[in-house]
Amino acid sequence: MKLTRLLTLASLFAAPAAFAHVGHMHGEHHSFMEGFIHPLTGLDHLVMLLGLGMLMNRARVNDSNAKGKVMLAVAALVTLTVGLAAGSMIGFVSGVELMIAASAFVVALGIWNAFTSRESMTQFLVFASIGLVFFHGYAHGVEASGSLVGFGAGMLVAASAIMFVGERVSQLLATKWLGAGIAASGVALMLAS
Repeated sequence: MKLTRLLTLASLFAAPAAFAHVGHMHGEHHSFMEGFIHPLTGLDHLVMLLGLGMLMNRARVNDSNAKGKVMLAVAALVTLTVGLAAGSMIGFVSGVELMIAASAFVVALGIWNAFTSRESMTQFLVFASIGLVFFHGYAHGVEASGSLVGFGAGMLVAASAIMFVGERVSQLLATKWLGAGIAASGVALMLAS
């Protein structure tokens, strides 16, 4: 039964690379719906946010784990928002795309590590992953030409939902191989670019 679930999840991550950016409106970031659709149609965002939700579920951040998970999700959303604002104000900076690609691998390593006894390393990787969310927001702030309020709000709602789904998937499939699936998706993203 668990193998069937794992294969189903793997098929989601193995979506054709040609569909990785369907629906993206580069330079047209101004409506709530565009912001909401963006993380759902961009495979880089989908993989990162699902993986981050999975990692947050596996990490033990404090004595009240439920409160800790909420605080981590809020930190990720704030980081995304700060990145979006910074990108719109600062503009292009070399290396942002590399950091976006690296984010999937850091999350994957965190998930894999969460199944070992190295809790301090898992916590470090959770915070590193949250930090890398900044670059996902930054890239869209650079591309934007309109108001980011509606786009940003939509993106935050969708990001929250995707992280929640990742957290739920991690509860159903408690295996370090989820990390391998995220890493494989990261490789596919790099090859598609």
